[in-house]
Amino acid sequence: MARVKISMPEEFLYSMEYPVRFSDLDYAKHLNSVAMVHILHEARLQFLASLGLTEANIFGLGMVVTDMAIDYRSESFAKDVLVIEVGVARFNKYGCDICFQITNSALEKVVCNAKQGVVFFDFDRHKIASVPLAFISLVGEPEL
Repeated sequence: MARVKISMPEEFLYSMEYPVRFSDLDYAKHLNSVAMVHILHEARLQFLASLGLTEANIFGLGMVVTDMAIDYRSESFAKDVLVIEVGVARFNKYGCDICFQITNSALEKVVCNAKQGVVFFDFDRHKIASVPLAFISLVGEPEL
């Protein structure tokens, strides 16, 4: 089976810590994949908040996740503290990828790389919208 390959941006724009909870574990006592989706969602929201934005209002538009990929590299267990670095890459007319590198802080070992493809959306018109230029200004020039 082919593995998902996720390329990371050259620089990360935001970092946060997340202590792994017992409720984040699966039957084998590893961090489970459902919890990772929730962790990525939280990291995306905190990243946007650090820019003074919300998922529902990015210069008048919303942000919708259209795809997601996670490339697991190592295990994580309860009480591990994860460092989640967030960056932006691969802009197109309507969106970009929000990229995440998650590292076990004690072991300095990558737990996973992940990305969420997002598009900008005008909820009033129910239509996809172009990436706001003001968003590009906040996060840096896109790599086109």
